[in-house]
Amino acid sequence: MEVDLVDERILSGEMMGRVEQAVPQSADLADGDVMLKTASDEGVRLREVVNCGVPLPEYELEIRDEDGASVADREIGRIFVRGASVMSEYFNDPETTAAVLSSDGWLDTGDMGYLSAGSLFVIGRAKDMIIINGRNHWPQDIEWAAEQVDGVRSGDIAALSLPSRDHGEVPTVLVQCRVRDMAERQAFADAIKRQIMAVTGVQCRIELVLPRSLPRTSSGKLSRSKARQQFLSGKITALDY
Repeated sequence: MEVDLVDERILSGEMMGRVEQAVPQSADLADGDVMLKTASDEGVRLREVVNCGVPLPEYELEIRDEDGASVADREIGRIFVRGASVMSEYFNDPETTAAVLSSDGWLDTGDMGYLSAGSLFVIGRAKDMIIINGRNHWPQDIEWAAEQVDGVRSGDIAALSLPSRDHGEVPTVLVQCRVRDMAERQAFADAIKRQIMAVTGVQCRIELVLPRSLPRTSSGKLSRSKARQQFLSGKITALDY
């Protein structure tokens, strides 16, 4: 499967912008998730984005900006699709249908991505984007940074935004923690916070939670929206440190 190495402007959160100087590389990935990679030969952190291929002949694909206008090649925006197997409606839910499906059959997929020479590259889900001080940050970037800390396993992290009394929404990282000693927990949380700041420039609040407490979808993927809901409702509780 082909992969584009996208420059770190994507990593820094400039998601509604132009992708430049992509370097083609082959890779064998298990699925289409966005992931991060360190390019040690150049000393530059790059993000790998999977090439999903070109649309079938009976389908149309457009990338649109926040105003609904089509964008240029290699410019990131929302992915819209129209074609033979696109749904006609949500069952008994005209309001939701109208929110994502236009009268002429264009479906807003809720995904962000870009086109390059006709091929589609998916960046992530629009609803997962964390917006801080007008800048967009992908949770995958923050989660990847945190996973570089000793003691953090893949899947232990959920990056999201939570309300704060003083500052509106605050970027927050829920971390499944197996450390029992309070002093070690503090050091663990501090190390994660420093690593995220060093890699992404985002100052995050760190909340340690019990192992296996982060919710998953039916396909086994992390559900950030459900994690946020459960943390706010108290179903997921923070550990002291």
